[in-house]
Amino acid sequence: MRRTVCSVAAIALAAAFGFAATNISEEKYTATERRHWSFQPRTQPAIPTFSTPADKAWARNPIDAFILDRLKKEGLPHAPLASKQTLIRRLYYDLTGLPPTPAEVAAFVADKRPDAYEKLVDTLLASPRYGERWGQHWLDVVRFAESDGFEYDTHRPDAWRYRDYVINSFNNDKPYDQFLREQLAGDEMEPVNHEAIIASGFNRLAALRKNAGNQEVASSRNEVLTEMTNIVGSALLGITLGCARCHDHKFDPLRQKDYYRMQAFFAPVHENDFVTASEEERKQWEAKNKELDEQIKKLRAEMKGLKGEERGRMFQRIRDTEAQKPGPLPGLYGVKNDMEKRSAIHVLARGDYQNKGDAVGMRTLGVLLPDGAPELDPNTPKPRTVLANWITSPGNPLTARVMVNRLWAYHFGRGIVASPNDFGRMGARPKHRELLDYLANQLVDGGWKLKPLHKAIVMSSTYRQASTSPASAQGMAKDPDNELL
Repeated sequence: MRRTVCSVAAIALAAAFGFAATNISEEKYTATERRHWSFQPRTQPAIPTFSTPADKAWARNPIDAFILDRLKKEGLPHAPLASKQTLIRRLYYDLTGLPPTPAEVAAFVADKRPDAYEKLVDTLLASPRYGERWGQHWLDVVRFAESDGFEYDTHRPDAWRYRDYVINSFNNDKPYDQFLREQLAGDEMEPVNHEAIIASGFNRLAALRKNAGNQEVASSRNEVLTEMTNIVGSALLGITLGCARCHDHKFDPLRQKDYYRMQAFFAPVHENDFVTASEEERKQWEAKNKELDEQIKKLRAEMKGLKGEERGRMFQRIRDTEAQKPGPLPGLYGVKNDMEKRSAIHVLARGDYQNKGDAVGMRTLGVLLPDGAPELDPNTPKPRTVLANWITSPGNPLTARVMVNRLWAYHFGRGIVASPNDFGRMGARPKHRELLDYLANQLVDGGWKLKPLHKAIVMSSTYRQASTSPASAQGMAKDPDNELL
């Protein structure tokens, strides 16, 4: 029965995104490969109920019900509630990244209203600091940096626009599915929308190797495409897709062709700084540059006949003049498709760009598709939009689970799945799988809004417990790390 449900879900997901034409693949996936928990459709778990008044009182919401049910099955008690002083500090650090002032602590401790805690939660979720705190978490996950890295480590003057886009998105509680679609394909979906173009800068956040000669252009391009592919796997889908770059994944049902078919969605992607200056500003910039270039050219000509100290002084004049040149005009730091420069994607033996194998086209992960699912038409006009819609489809078993697990991990120090970037066979198994699916369902059914999930988590008795080790010897033996909470 389980195999049938998985197969039907895979067929439905494939049909919804156009994988239904020619170019049939012969690769097959075994029932065992498809049965791995994270590749199965989300369940609709029943919320546990309790009979005793004490248990009913402790289970403030469904999160508590799932946690308490597991604790009871293991014969473990929950911890006592934390003090108000502890709770306000915990909330401030978790939701804003900053400590409360002594006056704020005193006011909260003195507030005897029954809804004082909830009002504090609402205040912090509405704070601009919330977006900065949770935006920082996201920027870490997607390896944001304001310089290129490697030897040259060139500054990226407009990368801050993506950072601010992320912060504003969290503060405005932008639906997570929209947040992902904009980052993967904002430039395709809304090519004249500045915010969408800035969001597409997600595709160029990786470290960039600047080459001294054209002989390494192909190598650099391969590294760029590799980074685009890897981050989709780890950050958005919670799988170690990069392990299939050089060979079939050793542990998960990710074929090497899967890797390069995912990479093919990014084949036409190139940088686009999309200058926002007005025509008058452009003319002024060009005139200033032209004037200084002429001065520098004249000074270099004069320097040719000079020696010693005179030559040194002239060299310094040239450097001073070069320093007066205006920087690049402000841009949006995004990407665009350039079909004329589209990279041909091949399976690379051992990941070596000079050792090309079969050419492949666009297709999402085979284990989530029916056997023999075809590649997309190579002339699909908006390939990353197709990928983004597949990733954010309510039927995708990975995306929502991965994100709610990240939220849980940042609140509790460890995810329900302790390996947030690896939901595969070598990753950790979920400690509370039913709770994970419940939270993922809440995210999708709630319009992909994150703030309601934050509130549900921090309002729970589970979150409000004191940070104590299990009091009994039995508890220490069964759950020494408090993984069951």
